[in-house]
Amino acid sequence: MQTEQTPITLQTITVPAGQRINITLADGTNVWLNARTTIQYPITFNEKERLVKLDGEAYFDVTKDKNKPFIVQTNNYNVEVLGTKFDVDSYSETEIFETTLMEGSVRISSLTDANESLMLTPNNKAYLYEGKLRVKPVDDYTPYRWREGLICFKNETFASIMKDFEKYYGINIYITNKQVQKYLYTGKFRQTDGVDYALRVLQKDIKFAYERDDDNHIIYIK
Repeated sequence: MQTEQTPITLQTITVPAGQRINITLADGTNVWLNARTTIQYPITFNEKERLVKLDGEAYFDVTKDKNKPFIVQTNNYNVEVLGTKFDVDSYSETEIFETTLMEGSVRISSLTDANESLMLTPNNKAYLYEGKLRVKPVDDYTPYRWREGLICFKNETFASIMKDFEKYYGINIYITNKQVQKYLYTGKFRQTDGVDYALRVLQKDIKFAYERDDDNHIIYIK
């Protein structure tokens, strides 16, 4: 990303596991960065566009500027807006790509397939299904309370909750206890409480043991 004369220096911020960071960009756009997220952005935007690069999850409250589109570039997709509030979940280590729109409108376009793009309207989520973009309505915004430091889940499987823990804490969790998969769970934890506290709370309702391999950042659910 550059002007006609000189390259623009990019700032890079990487959020540690279990934490979150709030930043304001040069145009006034407010951005919340989730755990283990990296964002690259220029100190000042050029005259044509406002481009940031994202690996992870972030919530954007974009300052309106109809002459200068705001673009979030992820591993495989661009999310382009003029002024809106939305959440992008796109960690490069996973196959997940989701964009949830709270306000305004966004255009999502593939970096590899010029024919794959869609416009998203509020209270809808774009996500990948079998490698293609799909859209579904969103009626529960509790998962996006991560900006408050909360890990929230509602009628989620145990495996889905463990995937969240993997994302927030930078660990791998292997489940060998099949009994934990029989039920759906609702609850919330603070990121700062840590994964051990969360697992101990879950153990009060679910019979399982766990073992940590700290050298390899692995937890085994038994």
